[in-house]
Amino acid sequence: MRIDPLSSGGVGLALKGLPRISSGGAAEVASNKSLGETPPIILSLDQIGELAPLFGETGFLGRLRKRLNYLKNKKCVLVPADGTTACVDDNDVVYVGVGFLKKYLIDKDGKDEKGKDHGEEVIAGVLAHEWGHSCAMKPRRDEIQKLNWNQIFELRRAHETLADEISGRLLFMMGYTPQGIKTFLARKGDTHNLKYHTPEIRAQVIQYGFEAEKRKAKLARQLFPNSTYDNQYNSILLDIA
Repeated sequence: MRIDPLSSGGVGLALKGLPRISSGGAAEVASNKSLGETPPIILSLDQIGELAPLFGETGFLGRLRKRLNYLKNKKCVLVPADGTTACVDDNDVVYVGVGFLKKYLIDKDGKDEKGKDHGEEVIAGVLAHEWGHSCAMKPRRDEIQKLNWNQIFELRRAHETLADEISGRLLFMMGYTPQGIKTFLARKGDTHNLKYHTPEIRAQVIQYGFEAEKRKAKLARQLFPNSTYDNQYNSILLDIA
């Protein structure tokens, strides 16, 4: 099976070249297949203590949500969860792990060898990745059931690659660097499996998306330095009121 090159530059952010099912490509077992896992356990704001203000409209996560929704014309919502780093479901609910937040925002585990804290960049990069998933087109549920497991995992890896590229683009547009998310991936160790490429390849994809958006910004400013048309590259998006 071959999946054509992916790009987040198109309007639909589609995964092109979805596998064509042959007579031998049916499900090996009569199970309900999906591209993701079971959603994690949602926690209430009362259960997460000092992390609760982060989810408010003026909190760090609340502001990130508004920025990302604005940039991708989405209506995703953020909820605290247990047992995950971050993930998104088909209803555009983004689950953010409270242990992950505590590690990088409270315990300040995002410091590099020079003592600079990249915690906020880590969170921004991970959430940008989830917004990338929310933008990618997916096969219908009935179509997924016709895929064999090898096809499903290849499609999942294609989704992850596209989400990584989009995260790099979004990080530039929000004024962040990709260093935080790249460091985060390196610290997780080898994730090379049926779902992910190696951390090194994923870092390259993220950097590619970041540099591609940077080139677009430079060209837009050269072509329309004083344009009356909407040009998102005239300034870095720092916040949404």
